[in-house]
Amino acid sequence: MRAGPNQPTKALSPVLLAATTETLRRLGPRRFSLTAVAEAAGVSRGTVHNALGSRENAIKTALDHLAAAFVETMAAEVEKSDTLAEKVSAAAVLICAHRKGSDSVSPRSINESILVLLLRNIGDDLMRRAIELWKPLVKQAQSSGEVGAHVDPGRASEWIVRVLLSFELLPPMSVNLDSPRAVRRFVFEHVVAGLSGADPTASAKKRSTHD
Repeated sequence: MRAGPNQPTKALSPVLLAATTETLRRLGPRRFSLTAVAEAAGVSRGTVHNALGSRENAIKTALDHLAAAFVETMAAEVEKSDTLAEKVSAAAVLICAHRKGSDSVSPRSINESILVLLLRNIGDDLMRRAIELWKPLVKQAQSSGEVGAHVDPGRASEWIVRVLLSFELLPPMSVNLDSPRAVRRFVFEHVVAGLSGADPTASAKKRSTHD
């Protein structure tokens, strides 16, 4: 099958992919151009066009790469924890660290937060990817007794993702988002026990005695 006029004709090199994603972050979709990517990568515009095709396809490629990388990073982080509460807490700490790094970006360019960039342009796709990450983790928590068997894994996963994204989008109030310990405790105390007043550590200890 031959490539169309707006489609790439060769595989994208890691250097060019990095230049494309960084250019999108730096300039934003409106100011993004293949010429800017070429300058960032130190290659000709023709090389960029051959690899990426159209400007629209280049933006799509960069957004897809950033979304995949974000979900993969979250997956690697939550894999280190055992319970669902601990996993969601770890993910919240990760997002707060990302937010803190984004706040330190030079204001002379757009360079907006990767999460904000993704939500603004491919929010539906990002949500779907993140929800699919959490579904099996919720099911594992159901098997261990941490989460009730009546809970719908898909809806619970969407709730988790929406809570996590709020750490990027909403300003801090009573919790210090710059403190990983404070964020971890804030999420751990509420994500599973909710507002029932139950002690999540007591539930974890109770499950461990039955294992």
